[in-house]
Amino acid sequence: MSFKVLVSAPPILPHVEEYKDLCLKKGVELFTPEFDVTESLNEEELISLLKDADGILCGDDDLNAKVLNKSKNLKVISKWGTGIDSIDSISAKKLKIRVLKVLDVFAAPLSDTVLAYILMISRKINEKDFVVRNNNWSKIPSFTLSERTLGILGLGHIGSELARKASALGMKVSYFDIRDIESNIPNVQNVSFETLLKDSDFISIHCDLNKTSKYMFSNNEFNLMKEDSILINTARGSIIKEEHLIIALEEKKIGGACLDVFEEEPLSDDSPLKKFENVYLSPHNSNASPTVFRKVHLKAIENIFIGLGIS
Repeated sequence: MSFKVLVSAPPILPHVEEYKDLCLKKGVELFTPEFDVTESLNEEELISLLKDADGILCGDDDLNAKVLNKSKNLKVISKWGTGIDSIDSISAKKLKIRVLKVLDVFAAPLSDTVLAYILMISRKINEKDFVVRNNNWSKIPSFTLSERTLGILGLGHIGSELARKASALGMKVSYFDIRDIESNIPNVQNVSFETLLKDSDFISIHCDLNKTSKYMFSNNEFNLMKEDSILINTARGSIIKEEHLIIALEEKKIGGACLDVFEEEPLSDDSPLKKFENVYLSPHNSNASPTVFRKVHLKAIENIFIGLGIS
């Protein structure tokens, strides 16, 4: 028996040919869209592409109830990565479509990215470079990591890796996790969400997007944060209400933001976020790493086999 599987996740698309023989030996034929996929597929595109497909290896495609109900042969959704907020998991369960994801692989690159932001901002690397290039020799004050407090929202695999690294570098580290879990990492303190907001110089988001976390950062939270604090988001865009973030930046309620994810992706050409010098933007690829990506490719394909009942 043979199966047809759509591959639509942008990170694996350039490498699909490498995995076709492996899949054919298992009776799985991989196919891809005949057009460039920048970030994700929309409802109309998915309905057309999935009409005869048994599975999909997807990115952040809009796999809503309508798409799933029209995909009569669909048996498995293999997410390239971790977040499945773009998949209607309830409808998938009703339709007996398995939803599988790749867990615990992005901790190293994501935590490295967050630390890079923290180091760059604490040591004022960009500002020092700018003044010298503009024929200025001003001495710009900066901080050591031991003088900074990091608050981590969500102490899962990624949050824990960041906590270990930041603590080892001398930062004061606290965290809030809705599961009220205890950390075994030395010198890492469990605090309330309000305390984390009020006391942190940097706040880094590492939780899933769900009903509880959507718009977890809005006007109320920005009002509690320190005026020089930096918000870092490498998790999911809609955890932050962007219009409220823009207001907070305009009114200087916070010190800045480092954003790898956004409510709408790609970020629009006229996004107000692009006007702020104290906002650092990245195109949703803080997880980038050749070694890690290859692991995710292979695990996502393995999940296709699992979902199709292939041993």
